[in-house]
Order: sequence, then structure tokens, then C-alpha cells
Amino acid sequence: MQYDDLIRDARNETLMASTRLHAAFDAIYLCCQPAATLDETLETLDVNRADTALVIDLRNWVQNVAPMGPLPMPPSEAVALAERVHKANGARG
Repeated sequence: MQYDDLIRDARNETLMASTRLHAAFDAIYLCCQPAATLDETLETLDVNRADTALVIDLRNWVQNVAPMGPLPMPPSEAVALAERVHKANGARG
């Protein structure tokens, strides 16, 4: 999948909130390729500390809790976060 497909799914209000959050995280993860780790890539992007912390919280939820609740953030916030990371990734080049 590509970023546009994933962000479209993250915005899709007919999907479950957990599915939307997972899609937003996957969109973020695509922005961080091909680094060895998500943490390393976030350091190279112009992403502020608050957003970095939110990405890490989202990653931990995806890896350890999903699809169960509680959700780390509402889907709309996850979409906004993915868009900020995507924008920072574009500024990197």
C-alpha cells in the first residue's frame, strides 16, 4: 500500500476506530522507510518532541494492544499526526 491509500483508510469514518488508527500508523511507518528503526528515522525528520512521543505511543499501541482499547488517541488526531510526519518527510529531501 502507499501513503495515499493508508491515509484514505485512516480518514474513512465507516471503518472501526482501531482500524483507522492502525492505517494512520502504517502511513507514518511508510514515511520512515528505509531506516533501521522508526526511532532513528524520527530523529532525522523535522518532527517535534510532542509528535515523536505521540508516534511512539501509537506504535506501542499497534504492537502491544491493537485492536483493543483504550485507543491512544482519536482517529482524527492520528490522521493529523500522520500528515505532519509526511510533511516533515517531504521537507527532508
